[in-house]
Amino acid sequence: MSAKIKLLIVDDEPATRGLLSLIFGQMGHSVRTAKDGFSALQQIRESMPDVLLSDLHMPGMSGFELLSIVRRRLPGIYVIATSGAYTGDGVPFGIAADAFYEKATGFKSLIDLMENATTAKGLFPRDATASVPVWVTLTDDEPLSDEFVMICCPECMRASAQPAGQGVLLIHETGCEYCQTKIRYAVVQALDPLTSQPYHPKLLDALAPVIAPELLRRVETGVIQDDLMVA
Repeated sequence: MSAKIKLLIVDDEPATRGLLSLIFGQMGHSVRTAKDGFSALQQIRESMPDVLLSDLHMPGMSGFELLSIVRRRLPGIYVIATSGAYTGDGVPFGIAADAFYEKATGFKSLIDLMENATTAKGLFPRDATASVPVWVTLTDDEPLSDEFVMICCPECMRASAQPAGQGVLLIHETGCEYCQTKIRYAVVQALDPLTSQPYHPKLLDALAPVIAPELLRRVETGVIQDDLMVA
């Protein structure tokens, strides 16, 4: 990759953050990391990244919520969503991202996506349209049911109760009762930490052909530190 970028990696798994920041840092990019959506927004306030690479299922503020906020407020940031919960290379429906990487499917595809990001970043900013849904993550003590969830209008910032719906990851549409703005929203349940796959051991197998063996050993032995920053 010839163009160098400012990259922000968001993932709740320390090994994933450390591994990706080490690799992309050695490629010459300026890399910072964050463990969830809240810390990512803090990083963005300090310095705007060119590219945001974010996991979707994270405790605290999820990637679903983070990407919706970034697209509405900072549409100039190129966004790559990543998850092990979806298959294929297309951006999952309702996710406010420019590209998608399915975890543990080969690191070369992620490098290709980053290459596309370096050439596409000059095409922005683009319009942040009302089609971007507002995402709400339910906590463990808030099971998905026919009950209501509180949705904050992105225009007037007033909150109102809306039906949660029967299914997960379904896009709903309503109108703000205060300013009449059309709001699209979706509810995603927090994943059980024991069954979610933000970092998968198969990722090491996918990386083996393309990175140096000593880097893999550093990951496997836990030498790579949490929140590693590579300038």
